[in-house]
Amino acid sequence: MPNYYHPDYYDLFHDDHGGDVSFYRGLACESGGPVLELGAGTGRVALPVARAGLEVWALDQSEPLLGVFRRRLAREGEALRARVTILSGDMRSFRLGRRFAMIQIPYRAFSHSRSRDDQLACLRCCMAHLKPGGLLALNTFHPSLTDMSQGHGPHAGRWRWVDERELDDGGWVVLSEAVLFDNAGQLFSSRLRYERYDRSGRMVRVDMERLDMAYLFPGDIRDLMAAAGFVDVRIDGGFDGRPFTADGQEMVIQARRPA
Repeated sequence: MPNYYHPDYYDLFHDDHGGDVSFYRGLACESGGPVLELGAGTGRVALPVARAGLEVWALDQSEPLLGVFRRRLAREGEALRARVTILSGDMRSFRLGRRFAMIQIPYRAFSHSRSRDDQLACLRCCMAHLKPGGLLALNTFHPSLTDMSQGHGPHAGRWRWVDERELDDGGWVVLSEAVLFDNAGQLFSSRLRYERYDRSGRMVRVDMERLDMAYLFPGDIRDLMAAAGFVDVRIDGGFDGRPFTADGQEMVIQARRPA
């Protein structure tokens, strides 16, 4: 079963992930475009970049998420629609026939490439599609030893409450998660359960997601970037540019194709 993000809940629980929208939009504006986004999903990040006046190409292999993106794009003005190209494809093996000033891979989408071969394939595709001196920006999580310990032994696979969000109709959605870690392979498998309740508290629907991902440490990132030919690799501990100093911080990564 492949990774699956449910289109009804993706934006409800993934709004502005720690300031990532403004971060990617700012870098895109500095680059001048055009911009390619991998793992574009519902257009959560790509549309704000396009609204800033830049040409955006958006690639994802999830047709349900891209369906949401296309419906959103259809509600935008003609000029913005003309700046956006939506593509169905795999971030490990795309060929678009043009180069970009910037490629962005938001919200940990890169982590769905679970093997070193897949990770390098993605990075080499990025290198081939960047202009000389072009920027690659992505983010992923630094694995927290505390969180990982909760997925081992008697805690392995146990369901835990994660978050809940209110709906416009007065109901709400509760998100729970069960995680299994494979530390030898630096992999984990997550099951997410969405329980939907009406305003009276009656559960009316349950949906599931399956996400299988890799986790990487800073040294892994630097080795992968070097192997793919990137230079000027920078790893921050947040979207505000804070230094990376602690276990469990978000890793916000920038690297460039040589000029």
